[in-house]
Amino acid sequence: MYRQVKKYINDRMPFPDDDLEKALLFSDIQYFKKGDYILRAGEQCRFIGFLNYGLIVSTLIDETGKEIPCGFTKNDCFFTYTEGLINNAPSHKHFIALEDCEMLMLQKDKLPLIFSLNPKFETLFTKMLADDLRIALLAEQNIRICSVEERYLHFIETFPDVFNRLPLKYIAGYLGIEPPSLSRLRKRLMKG
Repeated sequence: MYRQVKKYINDRMPFPDDDLEKALLFSDIQYFKKGDYILRAGEQCRFIGFLNYGLIVSTLIDETGKEIPCGFTKNDCFFTYTEGLINNAPSHKHFIALEDCEMLMLQKDKLPLIFSLNPKFETLFTKMLADDLRIALLAEQNIRICSVEERYLHFIETFPDVFNRLPLKYIAGYLGIEPPSLSRLRKRLMKG
């Protein structure tokens, strides 16, 4: 049950197994079916999740009510509503299961207890938040300076193991284009 999260953590920062075991006692396993909302916009995010298996999309709702994908979480990754972590602000995003999901859920109010087990847990957490911020900033930068073709190729490079599992509408929305435009781009790239 904890093999994947232990590997993820130890690949980034080695911990004594005893410390990891104690920290993981603060988490519980939750399951979500395809289409379930893990977090809805307007709710406070009180958890940090680690996705053992499945696929999650985070979406925004624009002024017309259209759902716009803004990120994806694949298995073996941590996720949370990072923007509201410090001030406990309500989420402005939905987190939706695109596939059946199994995840470890850690309540945010347990973080001080985990940090007290080993100071490296706080360092790891800070590093994970910095990585999340870096990914978000790069995605925003790509939308501003890259062509649609460059964004598409970068998307494939960033999400190679989930690319074929995503509905076309989510890929197109993430790239900021309509699905028919994405279909034309894909056909053009296949011919080239």
